[in-house]
Amino acid sequence: MLNEAERGTPEYWAESRPDAPAVVQGDRMMTYGEWNDDADRAAETLEGMGLEAGDRIGMRFRLGFEWFVLQRALQKLGVAQVAVNWKLTPEEAAYIVVDSEAKGLFCNDPDPSAWAAHDVGLLVTVGQEAGGLGVRYEDLIATPTAQKRFGPQRANMVPYTSGTTGAPRGVAPPDLAKLDIDRLLRYAASVGSVPPHPHNAVVLLSMPVHHGAGPAIAGAACAKGGTAILLDPYDPEEALRLIESHRVQVWTAVPTMLLRIQALPPKVIDQYDLSSLTALTTGAAAVPQTLKEWIVERWGPDILWEAYGCSEAGMLTYTAPEHQLSKPGSSGLPFDGVEIAIVDDEWNRCEVGETGEIAVNTPLVLTNYLGGKPLGEDTVKDGFYRTGDVGHVDEDGFLFITDRAKDMIVAGGVNIYPAEIEKEIVAHPEVVDCAVIGIPHEDFGEQPLAFIVRATDGNLTEADIRAFLDGRLASFKQPRRVEFIDQLPLNPVGKVLKNELRAPYWEGRERRV
Repeated sequence: MLNEAERGTPEYWAESRPDAPAVVQGDRMMTYGEWNDDADRAAETLEGMGLEAGDRIGMRFRLGFEWFVLQRALQKLGVAQVAVNWKLTPEEAAYIVVDSEAKGLFCNDPDPSAWAAHDVGLLVTVGQEAGGLGVRYEDLIATPTAQKRFGPQRANMVPYTSGTTGAPRGVAPPDLAKLDIDRLLRYAASVGSVPPHPHNAVVLLSMPVHHGAGPAIAGAACAKGGTAILLDPYDPEEALRLIESHRVQVWTAVPTMLLRIQALPPKVIDQYDLSSLTALTTGAAAVPQTLKEWIVERWGPDILWEAYGCSEAGMLTYTAPEHQLSKPGSSGLPFDGVEIAIVDDEWNRCEVGETGEIAVNTPLVLTNYLGGKPLGEDTVKDGFYRTGDVGHVDEDGFLFITDRAKDMIVAGGVNIYPAEIEKEIVAHPEVVDCAVIGIPHEDFGEQPLAFIVRATDGNLTEADIRAFLDGRLASFKQPRRVEFIDQLPLNPVGKVLKNELRAPYWEGRERRV
């Protein structure tokens, strides 16, 4: 029998409820027993290939059963999972594998042939013919016998983010030996309660698994012995159909997903029974108050939650259903174990209601990126991390985000870093200089716009830029608009004044993010 510490893991449910559905995709179902058996078999084979505790493996997956099995196998072996966005070009993805010192790359790319040009170590593919590139997932789980293994419930993940240099950087898992465990447990319990999950909950999983949200949603479903219903690619009416047909109780969606439902004809929405839904959580980008009001009116006052966080510090605040209308525009109250400070450029604390940069202290604040030096006091000081977001805290302790101090763009809940785009554009021989900003977009919140200074004798066009970036940048990072200008606005030390570039596009809006 498994002990109390193992409660809420796939191993626990495989022993106590082996035939319960764990994951459903289309007309296929995987039970907890099948999930755990396949993960044990994969772990056995991978250990025989030399993987061991402390190693890292790149994980590049769209939603599917294989991700659940392989990530669990890695958990059983103590191998960290390096999150690799499936939308990245092979060059971008290979950089992450090499930078993280991963021992290999696991992926479900329909055509993995591009990896032949890159040294990514152990390559595991899904659904490929025998004798092809790498090792087939199907062969990993074909081992006739396997040792029963146990792994921690929480995924050991290394997400990748970018920054001012344009080079992606890994956010390493925290060193548990250096953490305040009591505070960490209080924090984890607080974060885990938003939204509340019933026992055996049916959860709709439409978020990707290359950053924290997808694995966290899958983990929360598993912790309650629930069922994850997979939706990929996202389609607004299909989401409604799945909620009705599977009696989904809990769903987390970025605002863009919900805006696409709001845009459906009312007669389409009305034909679906969504009464099973007990909790709907959104976040990862600014949530329009009009969208919140529409959800409350459509689906009731007790269903909508909002959460705000960042890769470098974890989840930070939440807005419960009862505050969606009473605190319009707020990102909510801090989770237990989180302290929020509004600070000026010199780290001085701002008064209640005064606007400044949002700094946070959590049990998970990053002290250095993977393989990097400790972060300087311009980013972390006395345990507080500067988020790059601007806002204020009101007299009741609610956080309001109004602007962004850093350059990051959030489009449809996905972080896009201008420096990464600028680095590629200026590599064009006819580009003298470039600056990328985020401008408003009704569906995605923001979209990237590139200001480009051409060579005086050049005839560079927007089409030329798009052709140049094809294959160099993932499509979601590429500018949706290009403007050619004579020169960029600079301050006396030569830094581009992006606030001047942004200002006309955000004029008259309460939020500039």
